Amino acid sequence: MKFLTRTLSILLATLCAPLQAAPELMVYSTKNATYLAPLLDRYSAETGTPVGYLVAPATELITRLEAEGEQTKADLLLTTGATSLWLASQKGLTAAVDSSVLSDNIPAHLRSPDNHWFGFSKRAQTLIYNSATLDKDELKGFSDLADPKWDGSLCLRTSQQAYTQSLVAMMIDRDGEQKTLSTLKGWVHNLSVRPFAEDAQIFPALEQNICDVSIVNAYYFSRYQYENPETPLKLFWADQDSSGVHVDITGAAVTAHAPNKAGATDLLEWLTRKETQAQYAKLSLEYPVNPKVYPARIVGRHGKFNEDQHNISASGRYRDLAVALLKQAGYR
Repeated sequence: MKFLTRTLSILLATLCAPLQAAPELMVYSTKNATYLAPLLDRYSAETGTPVGYLVAPATELITRLEAEGEQTKADLLLTTGATSLWLASQKGLTAAVDSSVLSDNIPAHLRSPDNHWFGFSKRAQTLIYNSATLDKDELKGFSDLADPKWDGSLCLRTSQQAYTQSLVAMMIDRDGEQKTLSTLKGWVHNLSVRPFAEDAQIFPALEQNICDVSIVNAYYFSRYQYENPETPLKLFWADQDSSGVHVDITGAAVTAHAPNKAGATDLLEWLTRKETQAQYAKLSLEYPVNPKVYPARIVGRHGKFNEDQHNISASGRYRDLAVALLKQAGYR
């Protein structure tokens, strides 16, 4: 595996070239440079602190942190999805941060109860439908898609996707194991086609009437809608009279052996401030965690929604059980 490294104030001749100066902060990230670099460039410009980053899948970053131990150069671990942060915390790779800034800017359900990791962006999952073939009044929520009335009408993404596993883990936390299993079996029964590899494949399937309704990440649809403004597809906010929409996070944690814990904490706090939240919301089309910040305009057009208030740490705690139930239900 080739890790992508970058020091923000220094141009590298090649990926293998040595750094000309050691960064004062190092971020290990699963988020690619398109979304990460503009933020860290701005942080460096505002504070004068050089920041480097290394991009790789979460499993590899966690393995690397374990291998490096006290010798790690990573100050901050940044991942998409709370599950990876939860796992890193369970392995003793993160440090608790006592910060009134983070407590004030981030709702409690979007950060770990022990203050080891924090969300700085929300990734909402909800229903999507073809408004040309389906009336929104027929829709309710996630578990309702298990009703036999949706037989042959449902498209889903694969169970192998972390997004799917996170959703199911939170369903277990909210609804219990048996009800969740029953819902999953109903979903499988109602499928019109084998699950897709990713959300992007679901949109054309809906437009081509292969199915009428699905579950997707809202930010993926916002990107699709931006490129296809005439699409008949629309979001429907699930379970607004009950549990609310499922949200996961893009989040970060100060590493247990961070060489610069104070600097890492400052960067983490900076990520939750109004200006940064607004910038990242426009870049990613995810939702800000800071309740004082509005989403990007194209995202805001989908309207406001009530979200699940269960702590997102359950997505990690029940991840293995979620995978087992998905398999038991025959959800591929």
